[in-house]
Amino acid sequence: MSCVLPAGQGTFTGPQDVTMALDKATVAPGGALTGTVTLGASPAVSNFSLSIWATPSITLNMRGAATGSVTITGPEQKIDVVAGQSPPIQPYQGAFNVPVGATAGGKVEFTVVKMVTDARLAPGSDPLPTVCTVTAGGDAAVADVSVEGSAGQPATVNAPDGDVRPGQPLTLTGSGFTPNAAAQAALCDADGGNCLTERFVSQALSVDGQGNLSGTAKLATAGLPDGAYVLRVTGGDKEGRDGLSVKAFVPTDPRAAQAVPNTGPLGTVTAVSGTNWTPNASVNLVQVDKDGLAGSGTITVATDYNGAFTTPYTVTDAATTQIRVREGISSSKRVFVPFTVATGPPPLPQPTTVTMAPGALTMTQAGGGISFGTVTLNGTVQQVKAPLNQITVVDARGGTLGWSLTGTMTDLVAANGVDKIPAGNISWVPACAAAPTSLSPVTTGSPGPLGTTAVTLCGQNPDTGKATGGRFTADAELTLSTPEFAAAGTYGGTLTITLV
Repeated sequence: MSCVLPAGQGTFTGPQDVTMALDKATVAPGGALTGTVTLGASPAVSNFSLSIWATPSITLNMRGAATGSVTITGPEQKIDVVAGQSPPIQPYQGAFNVPVGATAGGKVEFTVVKMVTDARLAPGSDPLPTVCTVTAGGDAAVADVSVEGSAGQPATVNAPDGDVRPGQPLTLTGSGFTPNAAAQAALCDADGGNCLTERFVSQALSVDGQGNLSGTAKLATAGLPDGAYVLRVTGGDKEGRDGLSVKAFVPTDPRAAQAVPNTGPLGTVTAVSGTNWTPNASVNLVQVDKDGLAGSGTITVATDYNGAFTTPYTVTDAATTQIRVREGISSSKRVFVPFTVATGPPPLPQPTTVTMAPGALTMTQAGGGISFGTVTLNGTVQQVKAPLNQITVVDARGGTLGWSLTGTMTDLVAANGVDKIPAGNISWVPACAAAPTSLSPVTTGSPGPLGTTAVTLCGQNPDTGKATGGRFTADAELTLSTPEFAAAGTYGGTLTITLV
């Protein structure tokens, strides 16, 4: 084994024992396995005594019933390193899937390619990798598993089309996964090997009861050179893969920044935003005077994967004429954003309120009677028309209620009190409208005959989500179908409009 230590500590070579125990003796094509890796003493020894937070991983080649490589990554563990001794890496576990194309009836053997220990001097700090590669004995299998059964219908995963950027959240979908299984994404090299979950900094993926995948996974901001990759998602005994192209954002225009508002008294909180900065980098903001001297109040924010940022900034120095935005301590990667401190006393707020008391639901009509005119009997059914006197409804209640405007009709009765034209001989075609300032729409009733049973002219539906009300007009065209034969004379009845 040849191990290269970080920070110029040198290269160490020598033997190292590696064993791996699998949780299953047999697995279906595409099935999931959990490997427990136990490492003997490494030839790499530290020059320093210190505590580190280490994330170990091992990359294994497959041969036999399947080819390619898999990577098992263990959880972070705190290790006390003694100078002159190898780091005591504790046994660790990791899950992976054998390829869907593994040959049933065969055996897959796993051989060691390399091991990587990412050491951090503090949780969340940048990793310092120790990389150990096999120089002899690499053909020895450290574990094997028999492949039996059928993979069934393969799972599918859908990665975004086109280029994606380091640090970008990816929306993922898929199907054919084990129902309700835990899902995990890894990003593999272009050949499908070296699949690493740490190429994502966060994941929120789930598989529902029908085996459908949904959720997001955010790419790491570093360690992803431009190029082609393979996205791998595992869910239970199923695995889906799709191609992914990574290309970092490269600003083509000058760095830009602005402050809104760009003037105000001391204590103003302005929104500072910028574009075309280095993606996934830190920029610092500070208020400066006319000579470019920085005052207090420096803050640091991160740009996103497109090189943009936005942040609130509070102006507290009366000498401020600009807000300086820059990357690190660079004298070229910076922009000065003008800001004018307003003079005079600070503004005096006067809170203003008004109480809107609820009003009433009312209606009015434009006239008091309807006349179909004179019809001369001729032994046939005749149809005559007349307009409804327009009704105006005002709903000023200020609530979320609805209302309904209905009509009923009596028979038309002759002066002798005996002869009648049935109420059903009168029909209407409603027409309703809402004024532009109304809070809610109006519904129009259906055309049809009138009678003693109330029928809808217009209405307003209740709405629990927002206030209803407004001014509405209700019109209708009335049609009277006369009988073929009837007693001569004047007939009268009553159309009653009711609002509830």
